[in-house]
Amino acid sequence: LQPLTDHIPKPLIPFWGRPFIDYLFDRLGGLVDEVIVVSGRDNRIREHLGDRYGDLPVRHVTQREPKGTGDALMSAREMVDGPFILMLGDTCPPRATLDRLMEMPGEAVVTVIEVGDPENHLGVSVREDGTIERVWTNDHLVDAGVFRFSPALFEALDGMPPRGGELRVTQGVDRLIREGAEVRAVEMPHPWLQFGDHEALGGVLRVMRAMRDSAPEPGPHLGSSVGVPTRDCRIINSLVFGPGELIDCEIIDCAIYCGARVQGRRARGQMLVWPEDEPRRTSE
Repeated sequence: LQPLTDHIPKPLIPFWGRPFIDYLFDRLGGLVDEVIVVSGRDNRIREHLGDRYGDLPVRHVTQREPKGTGDALMSAREMVDGPFILMLGDTCPPRATLDRLMEMPGEAVVTVIEVGDPENHLGVSVREDGTIERVWTNDHLVDAGVFRFSPALFEALDGMPPRGGELRVTQGVDRLIREGAEVRAVEMPHPWLQFGDHEALGGVLRVMRAMRDSAPEPGPHLGSSVGVPTRDCRIINSLVFGPGELIDCEIIDCAIYCGARVQGRRARGQMLVWPEDEPRRTSE
């Protein structure tokens, strides 16, 4: 999601006035005892959440280098002593899916979702009885980024070499399957609230539209989540946020981080930072 993520960690991108990570925490109330957040060396996620979200205690772990989802999970190994839910920071499941995840038997449970094009996603082959036969396939059911595991996953990942430069959670899932563990699938319904690397701008706008009901009230800009002051602007189907201000701008089908006062700009179908020469704060 560059250049947006040169200025803000992905889970803090705001949709309808709230950071995306808040929507994840809303799903967890009453379901788990605490939340452990693994993030990079950029402290803004830690600063935003603090040590409590509503009734949920929050603990934080730093992943020193971005070496994959499996490496991030292993960073929290000493803090986990029982079954746990793993949620990636750019995917927000329905609460009903999380409830099913908790109810399912098995050493591991993987949420899956059907996609039209499995390219760039991890395909998952599921048997008729709901158990997973294998991962790393070309199936149209793909890993949806939410899991329930026992601590056996840590043992499965321990000492495993990276794949493509990263240690991935799904490498541990694959090993559990190969060693005969019961690994099951729970299908997640559409819309898939995921805005990671695969879809870029399209994913951001799709998630924004799906979260439209979270807007406190209809805004002046049609179908848009706008978090900056505006004057004499036409903004349609766009996500605009930041500490800046927009004057006499036309923005259509865009995601824009506005870092200063911007006047008279036009954009369509782009992911942008305005102004372009603003010093970047890199998020790890």
